[in-house]
Amino acid sequence: MTSATGPVICWDDDDKGEQVAAFDATFSKRVATYSEEPLLSRLSKIAEEADADRAFVRSPCGERPYGESAADLGVSPVSPDGRRVAVEVVTDEVGALTSSHVGWLDLVTGEFTDFTEAARKGGYSPETHSDAFPGFAPDGSLWFLRDEQVYYSADESGRLTRHPISKACHDERSKKNGFYRPVKSAAVTCPRLIHPSGKFAVSPGRIIDGIDSYDGFDLDLLAPHMDRLDDDTVFGDPSDQMVVRDGDETRDCDPVAWINADDVLCEGASNTFFSVRADASEMGNKPDGPLEAVVKAEIAPETESKVLSVAVSADRQYLYIASEDVLNDGGVKLYRAGLTSPGEPEELGSLPQGVGDDFVLRGNFQTGDFQ
Repeated sequence: MTSATGPVICWDDDDKGEQVAAFDATFSKRVATYSEEPLLSRLSKIAEEADADRAFVRSPCGERPYGESAADLGVSPVSPDGRRVAVEVVTDEVGALTSSHVGWLDLVTGEFTDFTEAARKGGYSPETHSDAFPGFAPDGSLWFLRDEQVYYSADESGRLTRHPISKACHDERSKKNGFYRPVKSAAVTCPRLIHPSGKFAVSPGRIIDGIDSYDGFDLDLLAPHMDRLDDDTVFGDPSDQMVVRDGDETRDCDPVAWINADDVLCEGASNTFFSVRADASEMGNKPDGPLEAVVKAEIAPETESKVLSVAVSADRQYLYIASEDVLNDGGVKLYRAGLTSPGEPEELGSLPQGVGDDFVLRGNFQTGDFQ
């Protein structure tokens, strides 16, 4: 399932847990399916043994931040070899306040390794931790956030390594959505917006240009690091910024992902999608005003339908769009729009039979493993 090249949909079933289906490029045939149901009894046992409220595995499709159509994944809930899954055990949950453990479940042996419990110390100066957001990096190590402040990873032998945090994407980090991605040993908190070079990221930004302001994007170098999330601050060297130009006009752009090393996919007003050519060669030269990105192609025109979820194909040739015709009660329809040869989006049909209403498309927004 994790290596599927076609579109993938995830949804939750009240009785069977997470459900995932992979399809061919036109959504006409299922090529793989996955159900969390066989894991539920083992997860319940893990929670029971820890005297915890619950134990769970995060969705392999990621989650949509509130108000956005693109889902973030960050670290994977499944190890690269498919043998282990990352488990979070919520030991205490009161409203928004939670305490949790993390570890991995070996799918072959059924053994759960709890790294939070392993770090517990008793005696005169006891030490306990609350860990969250576990997931696997491309090298197979398990990453997680400790005490809401510091990122660690555990290799297959259980040895822990502490990691710095990139200062990029301050506004994305402030949403506290838990998404992050390892990039050359540092945690970056805007995983789908990292440039293929692994050197910088884009994030939504309000661009002030004289007396005018626009929804453009910031360009943040990943290299400046901090040790703890509490070290984060909006002050310091300002980010380079880009304003999107379409002829003599400017256009608002909420960056969705990099299509390639030069082009950014934007979501604009009225549910439009378009690509822009973003030349970052001047980045860091401190120009007097914002850098300029030029609209390259219209990917999907404006629509009154509600865009529910979007995804980029694994080969980065297409944008998949799931939208609902709320005005005419037309239900959910799936569309495919070309990223390299744009035209009118192609209707692929209705939502496949059996897919739940609360679904998300797996994004494929990330590029490179940056080891």
